[in-house]
Amino acid sequence: MAQVLGMDVEVGEPSVIGSLSVFPLRGKSKGGGGAYVPGPDAFAQGLVKVSELDPPQVPHLVVENLAPVALLLVEGETLVGGSQNRTLNTTVLCPPQAKTVVPVSCVEAGRWEHPTDVSRSRSHLPGSVRAAKTADLGSDPDGPARWRSNQGRVWREVGLQARRHNVEPETASLEDVHEAVRAGLDTRLDELQPVPGQIGIACATGDRVLGVDIFDRPATLASYLKSLVAGYRLDAEDGAGAALVAAVEQFLAEVAEDRADTGLGVGLGVGLGQEVRLRGPVTGLGLVLDGELVHLGAFPLPEPL
Repeated sequence: MAQVLGMDVEVGEPSVIGSLSVFPLRGKSKGGGGAYVPGPDAFAQGLVKVSELDPPQVPHLVVENLAPVALLLVEGETLVGGSQNRTLNTTVLCPPQAKTVVPVSCVEAGRWEHPTDVSRSRSHLPGSVRAAKTADLGSDPDGPARWRSNQGRVWREVGLQARRHNVEPETASLEDVHEAVRAGLDTRLDELQPVPGQIGIACATGDRVLGVDIFDRPATLASYLKSLVAGYRLDAEDGAGAALVAAVEQFLAEVAEDRADTGLGVGLGVGLGQEVRLRGPVTGLGLVLDGELVHLGAFPLPEPL
């Protein structure tokens, strides 16, 4: 049992998809956080529209929440279309029936024309790309570049994924890599189901933890489960053995240590709530609303450039 941002988290036995071990994380929040609709549900129900600024800007998109409650979009969630595919730089809780300008990074370097309608990718950003992007976000809590990523590094990480999986995307799009890899994953992903009380996942390959995502309620985890796993699958090492619960417990202890040793970098979020940044033995960020964790993504520190 580990305590993460005030929540007791228990690690369960993993499901294994190829070389990826997917550990369920069980826990119970205090029941705060308010009402919201998770991104996958909102897109499926036509409750969200995404558009470009006028004129378009690479690091920003406009999200219109049509729902009568808040809309949750998670860091690493990828939006396909517009002038180019982008991914969320931070977790955002968009106010109901309002437009919010959200910070994003490009994951399709070879296109900036022929805008199309924006939809949500079936696959989240891989943990390695999320880690590199998050670790490079601006540190000034009041500065204009607070949510600006190192775009060159993000493109570099996308290129590494393409080469690793022997895919040559026409527009250097990470979505093309996902689709190539997903071809052999769909059945196993369809079979993956949350366990009772599951609020998060930890993904590992061999003895290496790739990342952790924790939510405030089981329904949100269930909504994001398959797309998160599809993202982490790109980082799995072929032939790696099954991971152990102890490796995940040690990583969660490092998340807790980050809080104790460095403090929580808490500032205003993009929409509702407060953003949390981890800067110690791990990297990551999340969102807190009314003192309750809504989402946290945490990753091993990336290799320096």
